[in-house]
Amino acid sequence: MKAIEFYTTPSGEVTIKQIGEAERQLTENDTEFIQAFIDVISEFYPCAYKALVETYGSNDNKCYRNFLIVRRFIKCNLGVYDNSIDLDEHLNFKFEFVGCPLRGECKYDKIICSPQFNSKLSDRQLEVMRLLYDGLSDSQVADKLFISLNTVNNHRKNSSKKLGIHSFNEFMRMAIKNNIFN
Repeated sequence: MKAIEFYTTPSGEVTIKQIGEAERQLTENDTEFIQAFIDVISEFYPCAYKALVETYGSNDNKCYRNFLIVRRFIKCNLGVYDNSIDLDEHLNFKFEFVGCPLRGECKYDKIICSPQFNSKLSDRQLEVMRLLYDGLSDSQVADKLFISLNTVNNHRKNSSKKLGIHSFNEFMRMAIKNNIFN
């Protein structure tokens, strides 16, 4: 995925401008983009995701519900037109302060707007990282846990992102220093 700048129009619609492409409006037909965005929100901002599902979950049309969730998250956190990247190619958000007339009054302030990043590894992420720490290869971990190699790589990538590390060696040093597995 290319880096993206988002903008909320005066009429309340969300536009997307991928680097090197024309600006266009986000629609519910952007299903692949929306699902990738939902995956990031649910993994790294679970409180925001939960609040968004509570807000839009009564909608029977899952595709439209997910569109509303993504549109709201963008409006609250990324919708300022400032010609700077809001979402990089690694799906990292660059949050902006978005002026909102309900800031401070909205029950979702600091939940959906300015959400907290989840740095806690899931049980499965810990299990995968423990096996890697113990010296198993990615393919051995996949075989042992009956998951795909791609899933192992995703757990490794998401664990690194949550912990703010950039290499497996850095993870090993962190695990030893903090006695994560002892």
